[in-house]
Amino acid sequence: MASLRHCFRDLDNITDQVRELLDQWNARTRIADSIGDETLELLKVAVHEWIANLVQHANFNGQPPQVTVTATPNGRRVECTIEDNSVGFDLDAQLANCAEILESYPERGMGLLMLQACTEELQYASVGEHRQRLHFYIPADQDPWLKIPF
Repeated sequence: MASLRHCFRDLDNITDQVRELLDQWNARTRIADSIGDETLELLKVAVHEWIANLVQHANFNGQPPQVTVTATPNGRRVECTIEDNSVGFDLDAQLANCAEILESYPERGMGLLMLQACTEELQYASVGEHRQRLHFYIPADQDPWLKIPF
């Protein structure tokens, strides 16, 4: 089955464009037939949460943003990589901080925790000067809501 790969250079409408891109990918390849509708929705949630985090917090050090999203079916799960040219940050420390200060039903601050709950093998690392890579899998047979801390 065909992979999806797209580079975005404008952060103003990227969250809507990513969702449209994933919908078009499904319409073209019928990926949901092999991984399931729920898995496709979890992919959309995970990608959306990361992109929203980039839009709100990323430091592109004065450079035009470049965000590349790649999604590849891999059996009953989807492999996803999101690369960008931001300065980056310490994801593990931020996740620990989010979990520590989590209130019951917060209005904000759940995005990274939702990303973590929806994914397997979540990895974030610098892959060069001002080049960051987030890599994860969305499995077809897990319930991410059981992994969200309350």
